[in-house]
Amino acid sequence: MAKNTIENFGRNVSFSPSLRYQVQAESEVLAVLGSHRDMRFRAVGSLHAWSRVAETKAVLIEMQGLNFVEVADDGQSVWVGAGCKVKRLLQKLSRVGLTLPSVGLIDEQSVAGATATGTHGSGSASLSSCIKAVRIAHFDASGNPVLAAIDSGDRLLAARCSLGLLGIVVAIEFHCRGKYNIEEHALAHRTLASAIAMEADCPRSQFYLMPWSWTYFGHHRSESGEPRGAFATLYRVYCFLVIDVGLHVAVTFLARVLKSAWAIRFFFRRVLPFTILRRWKVVDDSHAMLVMEHELFRHIEIEVFVPRSKVQAATDFLVDVVCVFGGRPRQNAATTDALLDSVSLSGTLEQHAGSYVHHYPICYRRVLPDPTLISMTSVSQHADDDEDWYAISFISYQRPGDREGFCAFAGFVAAAVAKCFGGRCHWGKYNPLDAQQNAELYPQLERFQKVRNQFDPERQFSNDWLDEVI
Repeated sequence: MAKNTIENFGRNVSFSPSLRYQVQAESEVLAVLGSHRDMRFRAVGSLHAWSRVAETKAVLIEMQGLNFVEVADDGQSVWVGAGCKVKRLLQKLSRVGLTLPSVGLIDEQSVAGATATGTHGSGSASLSSCIKAVRIAHFDASGNPVLAAIDSGDRLLAARCSLGLLGIVVAIEFHCRGKYNIEEHALAHRTLASAIAMEADCPRSQFYLMPWSWTYFGHHRSESGEPRGAFATLYRVYCFLVIDVGLHVAVTFLARVLKSAWAIRFFFRRVLPFTILRRWKVVDDSHAMLVMEHELFRHIEIEVFVPRSKVQAATDFLVDVVCVFGGRPRQNAATTDALLDSVSLSGTLEQHAGSYVHHYPICYRRVLPDPTLISMTSVSQHADDDEDWYAISFISYQRPGDREGFCAFAGFVAAAVAKCFGGRCHWGKYNPLDAQQNAELYPQLERFQKVRNQFDPERQFSNDWLDEVI
């Protein structure tokens, strides 16, 4: 690989910018813009996205050095440098008894990258929704690099989740809240409805559909006023050794070494269910409970977002897609055929029979509507009609050179779920949808484009992929 080649975490995107700069201060960002006024720019942090959102052939600005954390005296908000990792921010806040209102499953991303792509947790809105204000470097009407402070109106709704299309985000002000504990326990469920019903008492839950056994396991979570439990440390050790490490070692071995459809199905039917401790209620710090060490094993991921009213139908459909790609009979053939007929995709699913065997639990997380314009759960023009969304995640641990089947699977899922259920794809994960499809999925896209035109009429802060999707 060339010395100047940049590679993302998932090793599915690589690119070679013509110029690279590492910055330590906001003034340095302005200096870079001023030195290359006629070029395109992209900024990167941890490179944890699987989409092509960060790539550029022109000027790359590496933001890791811009990582300050300044908590307001009243403890209600915090200013953070764009390159600061979410993990570092949470640790700094924890020392003064604070945390963020929303915490995602992974905390390795930079705050600017996480918010720009709509990163989210479960049972709350996205991290983008926590933004109170943003500072962005861009060019003014005279072509001079300037800093813009954004704290209200459509400009803020656009800046919260902007894909970097307004300029270079240099700092973000987040709302804060007091630290809190989470009580968690695991339960098995026979149906999707049973797993979702638990959210009435455990609103921070996330749950998993186990492929090939087609049963559900929920990590049911609720905020707790109880102190950290006596067995919390033991529970952390269990989660790390059995889930963060053990499960992923097994899945990686199955996907990369054995490559056996029979072994994968056997593992999910006969082995994995016995590793899950059920009904063990543990209270621990929210950061410890809500975050996984998911970055320990390289993978690729697509995540689709479906409105709550359509999640059961989407699940029935996705089960059949997984079955057909895995070379097994469909579970809901009649309804799947009707859906495919309705969107002129009849016969296309069978063309992929036996081409990809899914080998990881399918994760469901409930995400509340966001006060943004183009996040995956952004509010519509009629906010009173908005409903919760469910993020449904498919992850593959195959080697980068063996992902052709997964990419075909992900491409089919993205297009079919968009047509059949109005499903959106996570901006920061594998995202094969084009501009026409996204225009139909995001009712507030026109409002976003108006703000974008104010900040970047010449499209200097875009890239080839974003030109294709927005």
